[in-house]
Amino acid sequence: MIRILTLFFITTTTFAQGPFRISAEVQDPTEKRAILILHRDWVGQEEEYELTLNSDNRFSFVTTIKDLAYIDFYYGDQSLHFWIVEPNDEITLKFNPKNFWKTLQISGQGAEKGQYYTEHQSKFEIANDWELQVEKWRKLPLKAYFEKLDEEQAKQIDFLENYQNLSQNFKDTRRADIIGVIQNYKVEALSSDKYASWPQDSIRNNLKMGEVPPVAQAASLEYGNTYLNLIDLFIAKEAVRKKKELTEADEYNFIKSLYTKKQISQELAERMLGFKLQNAIEANGASSKIIPSAYDYLAFVQNKAYKNYINQLINVQRTLAKGSPAKEFTLKDIEGKEIALKDYKGKVVYLDFWASWCGPCIYDMKFAEKVKEHFKNKDVVFIQISIDNETEWREAVKMYDLKGINVRTDDNSPVVKNYALLGVPSYFLIDKSGNFAVSKVVDPSDEDGKTLISQIEEVLARNE
Repeated sequence: MIRILTLFFITTTTFAQGPFRISAEVQDPTEKRAILILHRDWVGQEEEYELTLNSDNRFSFVTTIKDLAYIDFYYGDQSLHFWIVEPNDEITLKFNPKNFWKTLQISGQGAEKGQYYTEHQSKFEIANDWELQVEKWRKLPLKAYFEKLDEEQAKQIDFLENYQNLSQNFKDTRRADIIGVIQNYKVEALSSDKYASWPQDSIRNNLKMGEVPPVAQAASLEYGNTYLNLIDLFIAKEAVRKKKELTEADEYNFIKSLYTKKQISQELAERMLGFKLQNAIEANGASSKIIPSAYDYLAFVQNKAYKNYINQLINVQRTLAKGSPAKEFTLKDIEGKEIALKDYKGKVVYLDFWASWCGPCIYDMKFAEKVKEHFKNKDVVFIQISIDNETEWREAVKMYDLKGINVRTDDNSPVVKNYALLGVPSYFLIDKSGNFAVSKVVDPSDEDGKTLISQIEEVLARNE
């Protein structure tokens, strides 16, 4: 995933905004870069930052966050996953990557949260791997299995509640995370065909979701994910009852009906509806099938960040819709020659946004080479646009022997913004008139490149 800068935040009831800083000192480093992923919200896109060690083997990163956020940190094969951070945290990490957990030291404002996470891991994942125990508990009768899960949930919450110097906001959200992780095992079990006849109320009565403030319900990664899985289970049951597959609009209306019946909070409803809409629009564009639901959501949602993001997503997708003019750009190729999109009017243009660190990008490339060969003497132009830095780009073009036109741009450039990149790989097909030719370009790897060849041939045949 590339770095996205136009992201929004988590809650609407408090507005504690402030700086968040994370620094690190790496002893005996094995590489010069670390990756930080910042999750400000669950309706929107994550932000990814590449952090380079200086000559003293240190790095420092600062941004502004509102309320709380989650971070992932990666260095080599070591990582921290979904740690909650708050405004005004100034966390310093010190570690040796060859013995990461034993050498990890956390200091500074907000360090108590990191210390809590490391002690939680030591107690519940290393000394007594509770997730390994789950595999044994699954063999028990359902009631006994669920009792074991509830006992584990109580232990982990008790450990959290007795931990000192943690803010109430952190505790509420972290408690929701614990509940979400453990109760999701129940949702998974109840999704079995064995319990297909169970009504929604019976399923709900077996879940111990606890007393979680509505703001924490929406802010928590795991609590929200568990509810999304639960809703998907209910939707599947509804489809069986109606003897038809539900449309995206049907799913939207079903989730909203749970709010109307007061089975979920406004905050959780906004998050789940926003998440579903985001996925639908990103996958299929702002189609006529989803737009009525999207407009209903914009009237319903109170969280301004969610509203702004979905509204922005609709507007962006419309500018990229089939038949809309493709965004002009001029970039330099590997030889330093300027490549302008407008110079290729009258030809079909295939754009491939990629990066050398992106596994799916590299995988697709071998199939794309077959497609290029197929159109070798036809009016089709292949332009690969890398978001790597200059050195990585040149090395990758040479390493993978990339044919066609190779250019690069920065990952926060106007080109990236104009094409609304949410990640790589991203593909676009532009017709001879300079307009977007299709709503969605198929992956080069689909059917060994045959599907993409058919798609390009159809566009090529237009106006001939």
